[in-house]
Amino acid sequence: MFSALFLYIFLSLSSIPINLNRENISIPVYSNLTKQSKITLLEDYSYELEINQVTTIYDSKGLSHASQHFIIDQFTSLDNFEVKVVNSNNGKTIKKYKTKDLEKRALIDNGSIYQDLEVMYFTPEASSFPIKVEMTARIKKSGNFYFPSWNPQNFHHQKVEQASLEVNYPKALGIRYKTQLFEGDFNESSDTETQTLLWTTHNHPPSTTDAKDTELTKIKLAPVKFGIDGFEASMDTWENFGLWFYQLNKERTNLPEEFKQEVKLMVKDAGSDIEKIQILYKYLQNNYRYVSIQLGIGGWRPMESAEVLSKKYGDCKGLTLFMKAMLSEVGISADYTLVNAGKDTSFDEDFPSNQFNHAILRINSGKNRYWLECTSNHLPAGFLGAFTKNRKVLVITPEGGKIDHTPSYSDPVFNTTKIITSIILMEDGNAKIEGSLLQQGFPAETVIMKTFDKKEKEINTIFNEQIGVNGLLINELSLDKIINWKEIATEINFSGVVLRYFRNTNKRVFIPMSWFNWKINMEAPTGNYVEEISIKKHRALDVESIPKNITINKEKFDINLEIAIDEENILIKKYIKVKDTISLSSEEQKALLIAINETLKGELILTKQ
Repeated sequence: MFSALFLYIFLSLSSIPINLNRENISIPVYSNLTKQSKITLLEDYSYELEINQVTTIYDSKGLSHASQHFIIDQFTSLDNFEVKVVNSNNGKTIKKYKTKDLEKRALIDNGSIYQDLEVMYFTPEASSFPIKVEMTARIKKSGNFYFPSWNPQNFHHQKVEQASLEVNYPKALGIRYKTQLFEGDFNESSDTETQTLLWTTHNHPPSTTDAKDTELTKIKLAPVKFGIDGFEASMDTWENFGLWFYQLNKERTNLPEEFKQEVKLMVKDAGSDIEKIQILYKYLQNNYRYVSIQLGIGGWRPMESAEVLSKKYGDCKGLTLFMKAMLSEVGISADYTLVNAGKDTSFDEDFPSNQFNHAILRINSGKNRYWLECTSNHLPAGFLGAFTKNRKVLVITPEGGKIDHTPSYSDPVFNTTKIITSIILMEDGNAKIEGSLLQQGFPAETVIMKTFDKKEKEINTIFNEQIGVNGLLINELSLDKIINWKEIATEINFSGVVLRYFRNTNKRVFIPMSWFNWKINMEAPTGNYVEEISIKKHRALDVESIPKNITINKEKFDINLEIAIDEENILIKKYIKVKDTISLSSEEQKALLIAINETLKGELILTKQ
């Protein structure tokens, strides 16, 4: 991952009724905010960020809204910090804080080797409310490679009375900006050498925690000319941005001659490029480990490939460049590629800027194109995980940066879950169970990742988490995996007992419609979910009430439910297909999930003979 040089203070079905009207949704407010932010860019590429704000906290739920976090590294310093906590009822000062009162800790993740990142943080304490927290801070950055996006709010569930952003910069260096959903005032002024931009907004409504990034107000900033750690370049186009990265990586893929010969020997019997890629990728996975290296400009610049070779570890950048170097030795060209990895797939193609936190590899082999996630120890060569799928990326070439798109994996085979269970009811309300859980694509990736290098007992625990039901006692369980660049799948076969599977009274039996706890992925292009339950009756039972068979076909989902009952058995079949739900807003996704669950919930009521 790249260096975290940002500041946490900038956070950064017609028959089924679905209420998608945002105006009807009441959002709780835990705090009110008034703030002024000011950025001043200097001629040496350094800049200052000054913040003055007052946060009114209504109760304990909003206490975290007054907290502050600052990430400090060799490019960043906190020059001033002052806080005053005031009782809103009587105006008396409760406590004051200064820079020396901030707590500190090293910002190190589980795989870190080198880091010079430190977080300085503050969280107020209060026993009564409301309180006002008045804060001023001044942060200095020695380079302008990255400007934090500005949001009126610091937190969700926070109402903004007034917020402003002022930006001052030398005309010779330039700053670009882009607004998103901003409704407020904008003023621009200048003198001979300096430009000033000012945005102001009032009475900004609160947001919810499930709001998408594209649904939030923000102002994005980026340099025209930038400088960082002695490197100077232009960021006005993706081509120029990519050229800077190309120069940063140049001359760093050199490998020792002896190892070059080893690489060629590894693939001497391979009959195709994909075979060579698979062999070298497996070598990388088996012999090198991923670590996070966040030291100085190492937040962007990879380790040299020779160093990765000798130390047997690297971060995403180092491992990616090392894989590129090995492929080059066997005649396969590959391009270092920048990506914004994770759940947030947003990418503003019209606004060249540092929108990346990860590196992957793009390989062109004749008419075929392959992608490699070089930090994974479980993915097959040529298959990108959910971490980087279906998003725009910046490919670094000798000619500069070029926009490309990673595979969407939109075929349902990449997001399919099918569970088949055979259940025998017992007189005490428990049930014997045998079943299989087949998962394809990204659900299977989750299983493979979680069960990698795990023992049988741990796999049993993971399976219980996957199915999400209580009372399952597993007697036997087996896990089979299919892992290659065209297909990734897992099948879990199991048997055991389900405690309290059904409710048993003197006259009736109540059997649940569902046994498996569905985890429907609304962020996938499409998905199939199938459940088949075969239930053997423990005694003679008559039907009193069962849900009707259902067939629903909508723009964003299909549902099919079939129930068949004979003298000895009950068969329940459910099929769900979701289609392009990633395009829905967070409220629409939530409403759709509720609609699907409401449609399929219920139970079978049978009477005893």
